[in-house]
Amino acid sequence: MTKLIITENLISDINQIKSEINIDESIVSISQEEFTANNTAALFQSDNFQFVSDSFVTYSDLKKMNYDFNEKYIFQVKKNNLKTFSAVAELIETHYPENKKSTEIYPWDLVNIIFSKQKKLTNEIIDKFCNDETVFRQFVSYFNKELQRLLLIYKYDEKKVAEVLSEKVDYKYELAQKRRDKLNVIDLENSLSMIYKIEKLNTNSSFNQENAKRFVVSIKNLLQF
Repeated sequence: MTKLIITENLISDINQIKSEINIDESIVSISQEEFTANNTAALFQSDNFQFVSDSFVTYSDLKKMNYDFNEKYIFQVKKNNLKTFSAVAELIETHYPENKKSTEIYPWDLVNIIFSKQKKLTNEIIDKFCNDETVFRQFVSYFNKELQRLLLIYKYDEKKVAEVLSEKVDYKYELAQKRRDKLNVIDLENSLSMIYKIEKLNTNSSFNQENAKRFVVSIKNLLQF
């Protein structure tokens, strides 16, 4: 059976992720050139898994070579090419080693979570944005502009709003229009009021992690749809 490692960055040392792809036996690392030569030699077959370490492959590449997916090879594939392997789904195993690494969460990710009932606000995410004053202020600044945009498009056309906010009319406005249809002015105004209060509190006294956490939880309860 063929194994596919789904990654955006080439992995040169297979031993780094060997335990994650469920292989106990030794693995031989080879180049793309060596793989091509091996595949061309019809009688060549190895008892060990062989890992192509220096190149990504696509289904189209392997199909052109008449590659036999029953053979013991490990290839690296980019995520956007994985769907093309559906024709041989029964003959491959896919592994996502990068998913086990901690994933970076950005302010816009938290905003998406706040607006979505389907997305959970985990303790890990809350800690990420509420344990450090600088990170929390960056999030609040970003979120404040998102809410300002949402509120303004209730009253003005997109071009006017973009001019006021000094930005371009792009995907942000398409997203804002969709959110606007699910929200109301009162909730948006209340949310902006909550931002003003938490910013004032942080200015007048020292930063408090618990206040920051309560703010995030409360505003999600108000805006999620």
